Amino acid sequence: MDAAAQSRKAQAQALFNTVAPTYDTVGPAGFAHFGRELVDIVGVDPGQRVLDIATGRGAVLLPAAERAGASGEIVGIDLAESMLEATSAEIARRGLSARVLQMDAEQIDFPDASFDRVFCGFGVMFLPSQDEAVAGFRRVLKPGGRVGISTWKVTQIEDLGIVLQSFGRSSSRAPGWITEVDRLSDLLQGAGFSNVQIVASSTTLVYATLEDYWQTAMSTGLRRDLATLDEVDTQRVKEAVAAHLQDRQKPDGYHLTAVALLAKGERAD
Repeated sequence: MDAAAQSRKAQAQALFNTVAPTYDTVGPAGFAHFGRELVDIVGVDPGQRVLDIATGRGAVLLPAAERAGASGEIVGIDLAESMLEATSAEIARRGLSARVLQMDAEQIDFPDASFDRVFCGFGVMFLPSQDEAVAGFRRVLKPGGRVGISTWKVTQIEDLGIVLQSFGRSSSRAPGWITEVDRLSDLLQGAGFSNVQIVASSTTLVYATLEDYWQTAMSTGLRRDLATLDEVDTQRVKEAVAAHLQDRQKPDGYHLTAVALLAKGERAD
């Protein structure tokens, strides 16, 4: 792996270690919503072995573990130690049959054909070598097994990114961001998956306060841009965001649309 790829991976690891304590815990928990949907679309049966790649705070792992039950084996992997600690604590709190390991998604340390299901929820955009990584997802699937991958088409913090750009701030996405069905389909088919199906799933996420919305943004890649703002600029950006979202403010809070691409495919042989 070249130096640029190593740097990207290290930056992502540091970011997610920083945001782990509040990740998807403030506001309407959009990652958990789409994690449940991805598990529903792909399907997990009792007793199956499931690998969740870039598991984070367990948005996919936890519902998969509930479906697989005590006879199943659920493993979540992530580079960010703080994410793993928080998810391990939640697994114990819920009494689920699952475990988490620190592991690189591009160097999956499991034998061929080890799992019935492999998931990667909102993680593939952070992988420098996406084609090789997704081929690795297929390698550890059993013949007849299924993969489930999600990416963002529109995030709930899209508006904040627009406002930051109007202030001359970067708000750039990860280089591997996938927002189109054809791009995601090509990625899966290129790795050898068959029967690829992709759903664009939309939901409305309600943030009771602007501060809840801001804290969600601080748990994403936008944190890099937001952290560069001084106190005065932070207030100016917050005021601009409030104005930008005014038409979506209702008595119970800000109603924001998020759209995810939820993909599934099969390993035929």
